[in-house]
Amino acid sequence: MTYVQRMLEIEVRDAAIEAKQAQRHPVVLIVEDGDSTVAALQPICDFLEVAIEKVPSERDVAEALEDYNPMGVIAYMDCRCQDGCYIMMSVAQHDRTLPVLLITGNDPALAGAADAVEELWRLESVMKFPQLPGIGTIVDFLFQAGRKGRCMRLLRA
Repeated sequence: MTYVQRMLEIEVRDAAIEAKQAQRHPVVLIVEDGDSTVAALQPICDFLEVAIEKVPSERDVAEALEDYNPMGVIAYMDCRCQDGCYIMMSVAQHDRTLPVLLITGNDPALAGAADAVEELWRLESVMKFPQLPGIGTIVDFLFQAGRKGRCMRLLRA
């Protein structure tokens, strides 16, 4: 493969990524089996005018990514039907630059699996925590996701 061909491929890929980012909506997908995360984040997202779409682990997250084209995804590693690894692979197939906040739990094996999937699928924006982080970290995640997706006009103080 020549240098020119390689550069053209990179330009096409970068243009496709930018097009996906330009189409993102101020929506956060939350993939969980219960409702605790949605309840905790609803006041924050309401204040920031960010919609929340809850995706039960029984529903295919790839389909939800296409339907909503969110600015970010919050998911748990240990969901019943779709674990965090599958969710990260679905995100990578949709848009590797899409921010993901992953709750790994306290099991080091799950955290290691998340690291491996992140590296293998070349995800560019994954934040991992053993439990749902505090409000400051959540707000930072939302601002970074909104800025990357060009769908929020607010800036952090």
